[in-house]
Amino acid sequence: MKLLKILLLGLIFSIPRSLSKSLERIVNGELVDITEVPYQAALRRKTTSGWSHSCGAVVISTKSVLTAAHCVIGYQTDPSSLIVAVGTSLRSEGITYAVASVYPHEGYSSVTVDNDIGLVAITGTIKFGETVMPANIAPSLLQIPVGTQAIVSGFGRTEYDGQSSNLRAALVSIVSQKECAMSYLNLGVITPGMICAAANNPPRDACQGDSGGPLVVTNTVIGIVSWGEGCANSSYPGVYTSVSYFSAWIHSYLDLIE
Repeated sequence: MKLLKILLLGLIFSIPRSLSKSLERIVNGELVDITEVPYQAALRRKTTSGWSHSCGAVVISTKSVLTAAHCVIGYQTDPSSLIVAVGTSLRSEGITYAVASVYPHEGYSSVTVDNDIGLVAITGTIKFGETVMPANIAPSLLQIPVGTQAIVSGFGRTEYDGQSSNLRAALVSIVSQKECAMSYLNLGVITPGMICAAANNPPRDACQGDSGGPLVVTNTVIGIVSWGEGCANSSYPGVYTSVSYFSAWIHSYLDLIE
């Protein structure tokens, strides 16, 4: 509740991921209850010792969650090695659903991290309530003004090599494409399918384990945690997949899933 009150008051926020193109977590955010971000979901992968947190995701319907392509690539022929967890503030708890199929974007590139978006279809039906609610999908051509505040949330690392079992969130501010491109001039290309966000004093960001999670403005998911240089590195904004840019693609697969 505290985080959402801060957002309503128009204060400042956080940043995202790591250009090592690894997975991520919330740095310098604060603990939140799932009722504050009920659209938050998590992907867990099967290991020899059980199920392990893999990526974030966001509930968008009773049958599917949205995530990053790099979180589901390679699971197309083995979707049962993933489960979706919802409705929890703790990384190892929640209501879980078996995965029926995964749909990474056909144009995803592990080199450029472009088109880093994917859909996960579950078996069964997600039941909505106080702790589980869908986020709205940003419509095509939606323009997000520079400086717009958004919430990034997840179960990822609280520092580059730290661990946490609790759901965290941070406030971040949208950065212009030009500024973001200049920051990454020697590291990567910021494409039209990406948006960037950052926050300072202190630096806030997503980190390993947060990949695939939501960047949200007034219950509309506008970005998916994708990549960045380090975690909460003030020189580099976090890079997110633009949901608006891929809105038509998302809806085309939702039509198949639903």
